[in-house]
Amino acid sequence: MVKRLYYRGPAAGVMSLALVTGLVGCASTSTNSDGGALSGPDLTPTGTPIVIGADLDTTGPAASYNLQTQAGIKLAVAQINRAGGVLDRPLRLAEQNSESDPAKAPTAYNGMINDKAVAAIGYVTVGIPSVKSLVQDAKMLTIAAGSTSDALVTTAPADYLYSLLPTAPSYVEAMCGAFESVGAKKIAIFHDDAPGVVGLVASYDTLFKKSCLPEGFVGKESAPLTAADFTAPVARIAAAKPDAILTVSVGGTFQAQSESAFAQALPKTPRFAIGAFDGQPDSWKTAQPGALNGLVVIHPVTSDNPRTVQLQEDLRAFSGDTNLSVSQTHALGYDSVKLIALAIEKAGTVDNPDALNTAFQEIKGYQPTFGQAAFTLSFGADKHIAADSSCGLAFAVFGKENTLTGSWADYQPTC
Repeated sequence: MVKRLYYRGPAAGVMSLALVTGLVGCASTSTNSDGGALSGPDLTPTGTPIVIGADLDTTGPAASYNLQTQAGIKLAVAQINRAGGVLDRPLRLAEQNSESDPAKAPTAYNGMINDKAVAAIGYVTVGIPSVKSLVQDAKMLTIAAGSTSDALVTTAPADYLYSLLPTAPSYVEAMCGAFESVGAKKIAIFHDDAPGVVGLVASYDTLFKKSCLPEGFVGKESAPLTAADFTAPVARIAAAKPDAILTVSVGGTFQAQSESAFAQALPKTPRFAIGAFDGQPDSWKTAQPGALNGLVVIHPVTSDNPRTVQLQEDLRAFSGDTNLSVSQTHALGYDSVKLIALAIEKAGTVDNPDALNTAFQEIKGYQPTFGQAAFTLSFGADKHIAADSSCGLAFAVFGKENTLTGSWADYQPTC
């Protein structure tokens, strides 16, 4: 059974640093994400900085998990710079904030381009057509850090656009196994209006029909990310009498409050979730007492992966928060920077975007800080979806205290 890192408050503990370092050192000869804590001599170079851009919603509806991505990015930049930078130059992070608003996204990406970013990390708005066109025209290597959409990085224009996570078919396969394990055949789906989520749910319509729901969803409802009242959509889903409910969301108070509404309206109906909510302990606190009990989520950070344990140790030391619980969104920010730095080293230049893009495509067998220990990422000219398998997925369950309590015993995906 896969063991996972869970938020347990002040008593939470992790494997010792010495043990983790030993495990990482002998795990594999493949490229890995181990960067070590901020220790040893400070070798930060003084040359002209290499700029990496990031569009992070740190004040809008996706702030709850974009702040985690930001923390992972900043740790990676600090580690790389302290170890000597890249090509004897320091990295500099150029942040933009589109607030998850498609109308503001072009301004954010133009800001990174104008700041001469050689690569970028995007999240909620990276998949809108205007942004994809800007990335393509600027030849700016861009990682869609949280994307699980095949189409985002395979549909033109996408020559410089990549994703890290297992994509929608893998999530659907895992969810179908979960539904089967509880005998659920009639599924209702509920989602927010974040652009990436809307596109993902559209793909789910087809994928679930092909996989395990030939008649489709018995109910399909949505609400704005800023919604505070879920009475109407929850009532319509209740009227459809589903065997189970699947929520797809960026998380935050949206999911905490909608789960509270579902718990009240359909207390005996199994609930599942895809999104970032599993890594948002501050948002869990905004749910009604006991409302998250039994909620099953995909939670892809595991203590079986020594790199994940090391990342949590480093984040705690870097932030000063000894209770910090590592999440997938921390890991995605961290690994995105490490991958970009590796590509720059391989290319030997930042002045030729096509050479940098080619170097990125040559990365094989990278061991990330998320997913099971055997999970790897590889790229290629025809492989813009990095996940080499579905080993990045696993299920966890919430308990009565509205915290994750452990692995879900009913079902787990296999590598």
